[in-house]
Amino acid sequence: MNFELSQEQKMLRDMARKFAEQEMMPSLREYESARKVNHALLKKMAPLGLRGIHIPKEYGGSGLSYSDAVIIWEQLSQASWTQTLISLGDSVLAGTIIMNAAGPEQKDRYLPPMCRAESFIAVGAVEPNAGSDASAVEATAILDGSEWVINGTKNFITGGGIADVVIVLVQTNKSLGPKGIALIAIDKNTPGISSVDVEFVGGLACNASNLSFSDCRVPRENVIGEVGKGLRNILTGVNTARLFISAGAIGMAQSCLDACIKYTKERNQFGRPIASFQLMQEAIARIQAEIMSVRWLVYYTADLMSRGLQHQKELSSAKWLASELAVRASAEAIRIHGAYGCTDDYPVAHHYRDAVLTTILGGTTEMHKLTIGRELLGINALI
Repeated sequence: MNFELSQEQKMLRDMARKFAEQEMMPSLREYESARKVNHALLKKMAPLGLRGIHIPKEYGGSGLSYSDAVIIWEQLSQASWTQTLISLGDSVLAGTIIMNAAGPEQKDRYLPPMCRAESFIAVGAVEPNAGSDASAVEATAILDGSEWVINGTKNFITGGGIADVVIVLVQTNKSLGPKGIALIAIDKNTPGISSVDVEFVGGLACNASNLSFSDCRVPRENVIGEVGKGLRNILTGVNTARLFISAGAIGMAQSCLDACIKYTKERNQFGRPIASFQLMQEAIARIQAEIMSVRWLVYYTADLMSRGLQHQKELSSAKWLASELAVRASAEAIRIHGAYGCTDDYPVAHHYRDAVLTTILGGTTEMHKLTIGRELLGINALI
């Protein structure tokens, strides 16, 4: 075992940290106040290879490992996790799906433009009656000659309002159950698509939307992978998204800790810095200990994924613990900062708003607990 970062990884960490400090943090408040996506960030990330960190070089990516990716994702998320999400989320989710399930022509069509920030690809899976149970998908795709006719709705789609392409999880034959589910790519300018933006409690500089499809016709060859393998193929992207969320949660927690250390040393009460108070030191020490513990779990999971080893219980453990740590750390940071922490004058309020989203996106905490239980006990608690 080697717990030291390589020189190359330290360079990646420093590059990502510099980008976060110089390009993300100065304008974050402006874009959050306007509830707008900073499209310039995507363009600036592309030349640095950040838009396709784990995408193979032959398709325009950097070809780095998941171990390298979590280092970068953590650093960027210290500035803003949801701004990192909207800047890189399509390469994390859609990019992984295409990389693993698509044919050569589809990879050539979608991946290089995505890595160059010339297109954004959203993924539509969640529906009003299909969330944790993705197999309950009700959106349909009926084959009519050489075209799929798609009808249905998709909710809470990250980047759905700015996407050029949406990969949609659909049911092609209800009588087949999960074996009829497929992933189909739809150009956003296809007639019959409508989009309504959703405003979350956090993610103010991000974008999420509900999409509706009414008799949308797309070519038969737009299926990503094979019909009947939609659930399996989307899971490859969801797994990468869960790792991304875990790394981002650690980044938010670390940013909150750094802010608390700085603030408590500067804030004076009763004639001395509040950093000298025992309860303040206990709170800061606890956050630090939890960050160190969970960070290594996230990094270990990334290493397993990089080596192609089994990682389901480790990934679910990392996603569960990291997301809830981000919520606790940001809440503690608000308390330590007092009323100041509830303003945007200090870098903790936006993490507090964003952290709760990590407990939901990529699967709820409850679902991940069931996954761990199934892996250890060999019994599916849902059946």
